[in-house]
Amino acid sequence: MRYTAIVIGAGPAGSTAARSLAQAGFPVLLVEKEVMPRIKPCGGALTHRTLSLLPRGFEAQIKESPTQWTFQGAHGSPVTLERNEPYCHIVERRYFDQFLATASEAAGAQVHDGEAVLGVETDDRGAVVITASSRYRADYVIAADGARGPTAKAVGFARPRMGAAMEAEVLVSPTLYQRYQGRVEIHIGQYPWGYAWVIPRNSMLNIGVGSFRARQFPLKERFYAFCQDILGDIPVAPLAHPLPYRLTFADPIRERVLFCGDAAGYMDAFSAEGIYSALRSGALAAQAVANAAQGHAPLTSYRDRLYQEFWPSLKSAVKMGLIFYPLAAFWSDLFRNNQALLSDYLDVAQGRISYHVLTRHAERLLMSRRIFSR
Repeated sequence: MRYTAIVIGAGPAGSTAARSLAQAGFPVLLVEKEVMPRIKPCGGALTHRTLSLLPRGFEAQIKESPTQWTFQGAHGSPVTLERNEPYCHIVERRYFDQFLATASEAAGAQVHDGEAVLGVETDDRGAVVITASSRYRADYVIAADGARGPTAKAVGFARPRMGAAMEAEVLVSPTLYQRYQGRVEIHIGQYPWGYAWVIPRNSMLNIGVGSFRARQFPLKERFYAFCQDILGDIPVAPLAHPLPYRLTFADPIRERVLFCGDAAGYMDAFSAEGIYSALRSGALAAQAVANAAQGHAPLTSYRDRLYQEFWPSLKSAVKMGLIFYPLAAFWSDLFRNNQALLSDYLDVAQGRISYHVLTRHAERLLMSRRIFSR
């Protein structure tokens, strides 16, 4: 059988792309190397703008919807903000991803899990995806196989920069869980080019430390120290994963292969939010393939849409990171002492305002401080 598209990777980007194409009536194959549900280290926080991109029934996947957000800077006591609506929605990624893959199958996509891709070849007639059990032919390939997936190497697509995170999911006592229930806690200023977090979910705590330049400090040592502060002597079983991001825009198309999600490096280089980018880029990749297959628009429309829709925000995130993280102790104290600025940061993460608005407000605050300090 020849497919219109083969999608590699059943994370949010891949399953969204497969579901979108199947709903439009195109024959599509979704290939995932692991057997679903598979372990996926991730805090699992969905911002509000992701919800419109999800299939019906996603509400059952939400385990917590925190309305409190605690910020701990480099110095002083933590600050907690509270709103009437959730800051985010927490899912368990192994089952959330399985839900998305099942939704793509229900839409008509063929789903092969437990089948690793060994190679990808392209020619004038289309593409061939090679696994241990078969060779599949398609007109196009959508690569959603993560930051370290094999497709990038196979077709010569430059990998994104790699930060790193280490995290663990820990079942805790009801008393300890109640301390964090309904509240996300973020620590910034103590970790070079990074942060630490505590995210509650269904009697579990997701605890982690991440850095965009993890080689500059002992990530594992700092992770265990943070866990000791939060959990005491409760044992943890950590998992590590990359934080893929780009400093410059990269064309996400290689001949008949389109890259999306972490495989394209579309994670926010300041907040590390990546699920929205995965869902949206997967949908846009599917739309570009559908248009190209029908002769409505060239495949390059995908690149153009991503550049227009994604890159302004991602570029601003890069600039914000370059400003913030080298002086993280100073900036974290400024944010902690100015709740309006802290609220702006949360609105950026939720897609309510742009980084441009956040930086403009920070500049005004700094200017007012200089005036009054004279």
